[in-house]
Amino acid sequence: MQRALLIGTLVMLCAFAGGCDVFTTPPPRDCAISSLVIDETVFPPGTVADLLVSPLPGGPIPKTAFESAGRSFHYSRTFGITTHNVYRYKSANRAADEFARRRKLEFSEGENRGPWKKPSDLTYESPIADQFCVACGMDGSFYTCVMVAQYEEYFVRLNVHMSPDTMTFQDLERVLWAVDERMAYCLNKPLPTAPAGTATP
Repeated sequence: MQRALLIGTLVMLCAFAGGCDVFTTPPPRDCAISSLVIDETVFPPGTVADLLVSPLPGGPIPKTAFESAGRSFHYSRTFGITTHNVYRYKSANRAADEFARRRKLEFSEGENRGPWKKPSDLTYESPIADQFCVACGMDGSFYTCVMVAQYEEYFVRLNVHMSPDTMTFQDLERVLWAVDERMAYCLNKPLPTAPAGTATP
């Protein structure tokens, strides 16, 4: 009787909180979370990759992620950085919630942020993501492009400093395709041919 009461109370609390993952586990995958993070080979020559971090430290992302991994990349000693983070949730619904939350946060505008829009030179759209958004604008003193995407139970964020001398829109399209390539392999989804000039690992 007490056990049934406890379970009933837990279910009610979950319902009031908008659902909970106590009884949920992610679908089985043959890919480690670290394998979904891109490396320096997809960037312009001279790019240096920081060490991969997994799990990622706390911050704007809530601690509800089941697992996470990411790394940063530097194009030169004086300019340019890209950050690629991958978060796995216990369900696609949780990843969709995170996509909606982060889309509002990442593309918020203020005195030193924005306006965010997708440039005409940036045509890439993910053929495999459940939800995908990429836009560019000022972030402090840097012209930055940000991509957020949901791939089933995964949420992915890419933050890229842009420059005609170090990181062009064509370079960014190759990076976006490389992100899709890793997600497609993990999720067993077909992916069209890479954009021109893309070197596949």
